[in-house]
Amino acid sequence: MALSFNSNVSATRTSNILGQVERDSQDRRARLSSGIAINSSRESAARLSISEGMRAELGGLTQGTRNAENALDLLRTAEGGMNEISTMVIRMRELAVQSSSATLNNKNREAIEAEFNQLKGEIDRLVRVASYNEQTVLSSFGNAVNKETSTALTDAAKTGARYVKLTGAPEGIYTFIDRSDDNEITLGNGVITQTVNLGSRTVDGQVAEGTTQSVNFDKLGIEVILSGEGAQDATGAYTDGELSGKTITVDNLGGSFQLGSDAVPADRLDYEIADLQTDGPVLNLTNVSLGTMDSARSALTRLEETTSRISKVRGDVGAVINRLTHTLDHTTGSIERIGASESTVRDVDYAWETAQLARNEIIRQASVATLAKTNISASLAVSLLQ
Repeated sequence: MALSFNSNVSATRTSNILGQVERDSQDRRARLSSGIAINSSRESAARLSISEGMRAELGGLTQGTRNAENALDLLRTAEGGMNEISTMVIRMRELAVQSSSATLNNKNREAIEAEFNQLKGEIDRLVRVASYNEQTVLSSFGNAVNKETSTALTDAAKTGARYVKLTGAPEGIYTFIDRSDDNEITLGNGVITQTVNLGSRTVDGQVAEGTTQSVNFDKLGIEVILSGEGAQDATGAYTDGELSGKTITVDNLGGSFQLGSDAVPADRLDYEIADLQTDGPVLNLTNVSLGTMDSARSALTRLEETTSRISKVRGDVGAVINRLTHTLDHTTGSIERIGASESTVRDVDYAWETAQLARNEIIRQASVATLAKTNISASLAVSLLQ
């Protein structure tokens, strides 16, 4: 074998192998330390694409299960209120039966009528306060303020209206009447009108600088937050009279629960909870009276129909709760299966990587020893010149 030092091919080849082994060992150490088989796209673009797609789907499904659990909580809140309303309607029917008897006199029926009216008032109060995450669930569920068409908000720089909160407001357009000399604001939708005296909420017709004030139109189910000059997040300040003629538009968007990871109808559940106010279509207790025997007997028929309707509404809610429970179980199973598949693609095989790392270490040591010997040969060629 010839001795040369211009071109030490053996040393170069061994050095290249040593570099490859070192780079491969670094990648394997990164996999072992992270527990992930694919730390960059250069390792396997196809596997990385598959893994990322599965991770995105897992994230969507996981959030979908949280949405389903929240929807169940909302519907159970509604069901609890419905149960109490049903109990009160049954009591109202008992009062109607009692008032239908000739054994009672008018004074007795006045006392029965008083209890009946109190029960109606309590139903309406319960409907207003039954809420989940600041959304009423027994009246106008799914309604929202249209910020683009509500002039009270689009002209907030003049009106000082910072925010509108719904507490059971029906769908429709609400118009303000606001004179500049009476410290009052009136709001109505053509059916119900309510006037609120601002009292100490304004000083000289204005909301105090740097503050906000709440004006609650509880009969309409609307609360308006008015701002003073310089109030946080406000674009304008309220002065008495500036809301006159301005409107609030309430649209019904319906209740929609996103249960899956895609923006398709199959991954959503649309459900509208019935309005359970006493003047609504379900209870329909407007002008029902127990003050006379004849009116009490007429009320019996109405109340029997009301009992049937509210039982149907409760049954519908129960059916949706059962559906959501099955959806939750199925989605949980899907998360488990997709997670197992993603683990197969993404997770590192510790036994394989450890074995390959040990193999690389043997090759490295052998390469170092070989490199040392090839360098000895070059040194020997140089020594012949001495």
